Amino acid sequence: MPTPALIPVEQWLVPHLEVDDAGARLAFHIQDVFNYHGYDAAGGVVLGFRLLQKAITCLSSERPLQRRALHVFTAFPGLGFRDCVELITRAVTENRFTVDTQFTQTQAQEGVQGRLHFAFSHLEKTVVLSPIHGALSADFIALGRANFSLQQQQDWRNAKFALANTLLTAHPDDVIRVLA
Repeated sequence: MPTPALIPVEQWLVPHLEVDDAGARLAFHIQDVFNYHGYDAAGGVVLGFRLLQKAITCLSSERPLQRRALHVFTAFPGLGFRDCVELITRAVTENRFTVDTQFTQTQAQEGVQGRLHFAFSHLEKTVVLSPIHGALSADFIALGRANFSLQQQQDWRNAKFALANTLLTAHPDDVIRVLA
């Protein structure tokens, strides 16, 4: 069975974002996150990048968001998402990143674990985001929850790359919705 792969970089839509770090602009490309995290959670990496892009637009559209002023609360424990946030904002090591998989007070759909609820706070503003309903299909979630046989492991890896490729070809506004 062939190894799953990402689509060519030339096909990635909006693959950059910028943040402010003590007055200096830092630019990140989605590939930077893959270089940091690896490819095990390809879908989570791209989801995290799209969520951060949407959060930046909502919270700091006039100028780059101050990376060390962003706080994140989520009900989703995905490592690709976590590492994306860490690389771009340093929120994990600076204790501005909170995960509560038991949090259910949300309209966000269930994920493989927890719910796809992402609250970003920057200075005095907060926005709550989630992927559009159906972005993670019921089949995707069921596969992620399965007791993995060797075939299911390969199917799960393929599904994560398929999700990444879908998100790579979409604008953040088309795949991420504002809940509050």
